[in-house]
Amino acid sequence: MAHTDHTREIPREGWADYLALLSTMEKEHPVRIEVEGLDLGDQPLAENLPLIEISLEEKGSDKGVVEIIVGGPGGEITHRIQKPARIYADESESGELECLDIESSEDNTKTLIFFGQATTDGARRMD
Repeated sequence: MAHTDHTREIPREGWADYLALLSTMEKEHPVRIEVEGLDLGDQPLAENLPLIEISLEEKGSDKGVVEIIVGGPGGEITHRIQKPARIYADESESGELECLDIESSEDNTKTLIFFGQATTDGARRMD
């Protein structure tokens, strides 16, 4: 993904707070998740599923792991990024989050989380 003028890197010390706020603001809004890697190409992981949670594990043996949970009751998908190195927020001209780009140092993959665009009734839709 090309980083544009509307891309900002989230400082590592702010990851937990940023992801917690994002989870609250985007909860139940539809997202699309893709994993890009040298060996993989682009692999779709989830399409138009509601966001349940995105978080940074802050203690225990999973400290530093980013966990993304999407879906609904009985159909949840959990994606874990073991060694996140950088997190970028790609925003629209109006400042709305369009994509979160999480780069892993472990396997040189990127996890891209695309957020649906808000509609006039406050709902979100995926393009």
